[in-house]
Amino acid sequence: MKAESVRTAPRISSNRTDSLFWPLIALVALAPLPLASNRPLPAALLALCAGTLLSIWAIRVATKGPGTIAVTVSRLRWPLILFGAVALWILVQAMPIMPQDWADPIWGLAAEALGKPLAGSLSVNPEATLTGLMRLLSYAAIFWLSLQLNRDPHHARRALAAIALIGGAYAFYGLLIYFTGNEWILFYRKWAYQDALSSTFVNRNSYATFAGLCLLCATVWFIDSFRHFLSINRPLRQRIVMIVETIFSRALLRTLAALMLLVALVLTGSRAGIASSLAAFFLLLLTYARGRNVRAPHAAAAAILAISIVGIIVFLSGSLLSSRLAGLDNDLSAIDRGIVYSSTLDAIETVPWTGTGYSTYRNVFAAYRPSSLSSRFYWDKAHQVYLENALELGIPAALALNISILLLAWEALRGLWRRRRQRTYSAIGVAATILVGLHSLLDFSLQIPAVAVLYAFIMGLAVSQSWPSSNRTR
Repeated sequence: MKAESVRTAPRISSNRTDSLFWPLIALVALAPLPLASNRPLPAALLALCAGTLLSIWAIRVATKGPGTIAVTVSRLRWPLILFGAVALWILVQAMPIMPQDWADPIWGLAAEALGKPLAGSLSVNPEATLTGLMRLLSYAAIFWLSLQLNRDPHHARRALAAIALIGGAYAFYGLLIYFTGNEWILFYRKWAYQDALSSTFVNRNSYATFAGLCLLCATVWFIDSFRHFLSINRPLRQRIVMIVETIFSRALLRTLAALMLLVALVLTGSRAGIASSLAAFFLLLLTYARGRNVRAPHAAAAAILAISIVGIIVFLSGSLLSSRLAGLDNDLSAIDRGIVYSSTLDAIETVPWTGTGYSTYRNVFAAYRPSSLSSRFYWDKAHQVYLENALELGIPAALALNISILLLAWEALRGLWRRRRQRTYSAIGVAATILVGLHSLLDFSLQIPAVAVLYAFIMGLAVSQSWPSSNRTR
């Protein structure tokens, strides 16, 4: 009988993949260190490193052939098309190539003041727009590398553990600083949020989002340490003893990482950050239980345990959160935010289609700032990502950017039905999108490079694992 030839898909050797996998992990780990990379030099270095890693990956694909691509472009055609169109539009905004009638009026005023003609652009600040594009492309590079490198299940497991450990390390640093006076951010004396934990971040709300994303991964890593004890054929008391012994011995590092992240999150005192993180946390537990086919009693017991732990930690360490929920602090008031949102909407009405240029909010808002707005605060961001994007990009481009991200989350959500095993990563991707999506309604955490880098990496991991392992390459 004639044997049939079996054609197998090419596989990237682990050595070549590891050589890019660990530098990518290092880049994600170092991004929060220099004030969350929210300064020009760290942001530029972050973009340089991300671009370098992507270039190395592209050279290897070019030399080894397209068969070495773990996830092809065709699988994410529409998200990539939409994102590419937005990136191209941002470049158009910054270039002086549009008709003069389309250019922002500020260029006409500047030309009149200087007494010479100026080549105008759609952006009121082309340099800021190009800088914003650089940051956005660096996040896209990290997503793409995570998508390709984490298709290997071994790498996916390592990536999950790495995020939990990275988050635990920054939480430990934040707790150490908090309980020793809370006066420093690295080598700088704290100049804001002296009563809240912010680790290496300046803004406690941004750190809350970062800690929440890490907590999602740490929770799954923690549960995986004792998950197999839930289904073994042993008496309930014996299983409980085995679980307790595991989480306080062999899995002690996982336990500490999850607990430190949870305590650090509460000590930030960020109302929106904590609420968004907890919503994502419980959504993760629900999808995780569904993916693992956990029995109803076990799921109920786990939910009660999780709620009890959260309640105890909030009671013991959440005095700042409690006071903020009671409105006893001097944080930005709801009235101020409402005024800012209203003024931003007025600005959007003036340029609904073309926008004022990506990353130009601080330049534009000064012209629309009403006198009724409190002078105590400097508003360089709208504290509402969707409104800010609509003003800077124009409504069509802002919608395209948001839809491209939602399509990635949809791919992760479909992974909960497509896969029989390893649905955990898909659940993390959905929960992470819920977290950043909710928090973006009231703050700007996703505009902080360290947070955006972590989210991009998590989404690359989640989407890459949303297809069954039988379709590992295409």
